[in-house]
Amino acid sequence: MLYLFTIFVSAFLLFQVQPLIAKLILPLFGGGAAVWTSCLLFFQGLLLAGYFYAHCLTQLKNIRAQVAVHGALLAASVAFLPIGIPETATALAGGSPLAGILMLLMVSVGLPYLLLSATGPLVQRWLSYENVNKLPYKLYSLSNVGSLLALLSYPFLFEPLYSLAAQTAYWSLAYGVFVLAIGTLCVRLYRHHPNLTSGPKSLASQVVVNSKSQTALWLLLSATGVVLLVATTNAMTQDVPPVPFLWVLPLSLYLLTFIISFHSPRWYVRWYWFALFFISALAAVLMFFIGTLFDIFSQVGIYSVILFSACMICHGELARLKPEVERLTLFYLMISLGGFLGTALVAFVATKLFTSFLEFPLAVFAVFALFSASIYWHRHSAHEPVEPHSQRLSHFSVGSLVVIAGLFFYMNSLFVESDVAATRNFYGILSVKDVEVQGRRERRLVDGHTSHGAQSLEHDDQHIPMSYYRENTGAALALEYSFPDTSISVGLVGLGAGTLAAYGETGDYYHFYEINPAVIRYAQRYFTYLENSRAEVDITLGDARVSLARELEEQGSQQYHVLVVDAFSGDSIPAHLLTQEALALYRDHLAPDGLIALHISNSHLDLTPLVRGLAQTLNKQAVYFETSATGHAIDDAKWAIITNNRKWLNHPQVLHHITPWPARADDPIVWTDDYSNLLSVLK
Repeated sequence: MLYLFTIFVSAFLLFQVQPLIAKLILPLFGGGAAVWTSCLLFFQGLLLAGYFYAHCLTQLKNIRAQVAVHGALLAASVAFLPIGIPETATALAGGSPLAGILMLLMVSVGLPYLLLSATGPLVQRWLSYENVNKLPYKLYSLSNVGSLLALLSYPFLFEPLYSLAAQTAYWSLAYGVFVLAIGTLCVRLYRHHPNLTSGPKSLASQVVVNSKSQTALWLLLSATGVVLLVATTNAMTQDVPPVPFLWVLPLSLYLLTFIISFHSPRWYVRWYWFALFFISALAAVLMFFIGTLFDIFSQVGIYSVILFSACMICHGELARLKPEVERLTLFYLMISLGGFLGTALVAFVATKLFTSFLEFPLAVFAVFALFSASIYWHRHSAHEPVEPHSQRLSHFSVGSLVVIAGLFFYMNSLFVESDVAATRNFYGILSVKDVEVQGRRERRLVDGHTSHGAQSLEHDDQHIPMSYYRENTGAALALEYSFPDTSISVGLVGLGAGTLAAYGETGDYYHFYEINPAVIRYAQRYFTYLENSRAEVDITLGDARVSLARELEEQGSQQYHVLVVDAFSGDSIPAHLLTQEALALYRDHLAPDGLIALHISNSHLDLTPLVRGLAQTLNKQAVYFETSATGHAIDDAKWAIITNNRKWLNHPQVLHHITPWPARADDPIVWTDDYSNLLSVLK
């Protein structure tokens, strides 16, 4: 019973801390989806290190030596409690985002996470010493059940009910319980089995085929499953903030496939799962190009089916390839190495090599190839009966790969025809596209699938602001009528194509804050709003909130007449820019009677109750402007202005365009740095 309890608690804590610590550091690195990918890279890396440690430790012949080493590290890990963000966090966030995230995670939770990672294979191996003929793979299924419960409980129980400070305290307390449990197990083994060594080999293990091709399949199947996990998460969070719920769901499905595959071989029937995967692969090709046409619930549902069916193939084949107990820790080590390499492929290689999330369809194609390879290995290497029709299924998989891959690359060639430029970095995918709308050409800056500004390519119209920033939108009214008799100073969180600079007049000062260097480069190279603005224009590279806080400390208030918050990540503003503390920082940088303009256009989130709640915390009035799409203006533009400037609020042009608040806005909510909940603003 102690073995079961220890494995279950370690798995629960291992996966409970992932969304918790990622949410803690998210605001320090811009709030983008790549933060979670970087965290996954750390988690997979430490999982690999933990499995390698367990593999090496179990090579020691004497059990007393094993428990002595492990007990010493357990005692040392207590020094990391309580977990949290150290005071050096801001300094770590100042350099390379990926390096900063990895360093911050290491000093925050490094050794505890390493020991939790090692617990599953280590304790399973210890159990096999006591019961030589019993294969402990069902304990692997149990550990994944603990992991799954941890993930599901986080967005629905811990995140809504507890602040981040309380969550870290409870996790630290539970880790102390884990240390006591495994410490008790170590003492029991040390006292009762003083002469226990690696034990005799089981009869079954003597006929194991130690095949390099089998080991390669362990590695590749594991890596492909993780690439699908990370790529699916990236796809889901292009247009919605990368918050724990959308991290947890794909990871939960990924773990569920492990549970099903390793619990019983009867649950993985190749024909059934392959049929579902084939249909899902067709859906994956379509979602790559038209996924944003669906609402968020449909997107999440379709992506979930794709991920689940693909991972069932990967992990079902892994379960069929599992070895006997003597190679148990090596098997887990290869699975972990594959997971780490898969995450590293997305975090390092894909961001440098691809200008889109191309790893998503490529991983789907890889599943077809590996499925066929696994069938081939079983037909020629495994000491087990060959399934009927397996060769036919293998041939059908190869044929499906050729057809679906061909369809994808044909559609992709059509999709990129309008591209002028495209790039990808830590902050996402950025492209410039020339399109024709009702016979007139325009250029768009696209982040993921969302336009972040457009400019007419017709010579006489290039100076006219377009898209969400056109005439009579909330931002335009704030800039044109707030202080009509004086030059104004404007702060702008988010650059986009630089469209709002078109409203600048001689003597005005426009200061943009932009976290993505590629956005700055594209706005200056492919659009002319910045260079043709009559205002003086400055651009500060870095997270706007960090930059504004530093300026307030070093220079005092910037005294902006208007502060525009338009920092989209895909189709959504990062959550840390919409908290009570963030709005207080914006207020501190305003001139008397200044305006805060919040761009809240969004396909999936209704931010109006949040804006009204935040305005109340500032004791200011909030007004709403919704400008519907018409003619060449194909985007609905939604803005909220927070101010007590009575002269502007009573201006006839402003009064004419004020829109009644949606009914949902009558129930204001407030987010803080310590508490936010995406579910509260889903449409």
